[in-house]
Amino acid sequence: MNAQPADTAIAALGHAAAQLRIETLPEEVARRARQRVVDTLACLVAGYEAGIAGAVRHYVLAQGGAPEATLLPGGQRTTVALACLAHATYIHGLELSDAAPRATAHPGNEIVPTALALAEREGLTGRTVLPAVAAGYEVEIRIGRALFPSAFYRGWWLPGFLGPIGAAVTAAHLLGLDGPGIADALGIALNLLPTAMARATRKGIGAKWLVGGHAAATGVLAAEMAARGTDGMREIVADWLPVITDDVHPDRLTEGLAADGTFAQWELLSGVLTKYYATVGPLAASLDATFELVEAHDVRATDVTAIEVDCPKRTALFNAVHPENETAARASLPYCVAVAVLTRDRGRLLGPAFTPAALADPDVAALAEKVRISENADYERQYPARSLAQVTLRLRDGRAHSLEVDRSARTRYLEPTDDDIAEKFRLVAAPVLGPERGERALNLAWRLEEEADLRPLIDALRVEA
Repeated sequence: MNAQPADTAIAALGHAAAQLRIETLPEEVARRARQRVVDTLACLVAGYEAGIAGAVRHYVLAQGGAPEATLLPGGQRTTVALACLAHATYIHGLELSDAAPRATAHPGNEIVPTALALAEREGLTGRTVLPAVAAGYEVEIRIGRALFPSAFYRGWWLPGFLGPIGAAVTAAHLLGLDGPGIADALGIALNLLPTAMARATRKGIGAKWLVGGHAAATGVLAAEMAARGTDGMREIVADWLPVITDDVHPDRLTEGLAADGTFAQWELLSGVLTKYYATVGPLAASLDATFELVEAHDVRATDVTAIEVDCPKRTALFNAVHPENETAARASLPYCVAVAVLTRDRGRLLGPAFTPAALADPDVAALAEKVRISENADYERQYPARSLAQVTLRLRDGRAHSLEVDRSARTRYLEPTDDDIAEKFRLVAAPVLGPERGERALNLAWRLEEEADLRPLIDALRVEA
């Protein structure tokens, strides 16, 4: 084990991750990590019965396995890897968990389920969870940034593709591995990454949901094998990055590491996005602009002759006018904009807009056909420092209303308050858990570092049959 040269980016990242402890974690970093846990748990609960959640749960229960971790929502016991497979699947396809625009990743999808399951198996306190979560975010986002933006346009579905990295680092940290051990877990994960394809996810196939579950389970496998002495690749710059895409930025891998090898700058503070629509992240600015226009000008769907959306290329890609299923609808700008104009209800895009009945609504379909999308090269150049979109509603009486929105300038996305996170938890998780149990789960999650045992939190996340 660890026979390969240590003077590589993987070794540096492993060393930095291994140093993280709750006592030395900056207060604001710990707060952001706690927010990520609370937010992702809300998404986990919201996904209990969504998409293929029932099918993957049926598969997991059929496998049995050692009773290591709790399978939610029913409370059965299974292995850590199988629990992560199920829980990350619930989350991934729902399109409601956090995003890291600088990396084109959804780190919480895989990191938080991994932390919850492994900490339960190992009997760890809540104090161990936050630094392990922070380690996963810091490493996964840095590797995603090294591929940004070219890998996304090459056709990889990076939220799933990068998921094993964060899960592996988080799991390795919770298993107590040192710097070389975490580096091995990371190197193993790089060799096992799912080949997640962006085009397949935009077509709405159900397998998109599995990408998140596969990623989490793969990360757990990588860490477990590193803990058992298996070594991993170490040459990420020479041997791995060029295989993924032609335009790479290896300097970003170790950006923000201090001279002593610890983290001096934090990705958790630099752009982890909280999502408030259950859609692919790039749609948010366009949807905010649409809702604000119809509210400010009292626009009705029958007034509209055309809806023009000027946006970056990464938003314009999601252009299916008539999505055939729930998954495709979450990735359809015309469909989601039409829902916004027709319903004027943001809550519809948390889930109700993606039911079979909603997808068959002829009024939404007719309005979606009026959406015209234009790629704005200047907006694309400014991304992700700014995430811009301009929406114009053209009306039958000849008037036109336009609004440009920069998602990055709205603090609730990149710098949410604890109240913002709590409000989202109550919106998406309390209807599933019930108000009393939901409030109990929320309070326990906020006090994570104070918990000597995670079982009360896990119990609060259960739903009785």
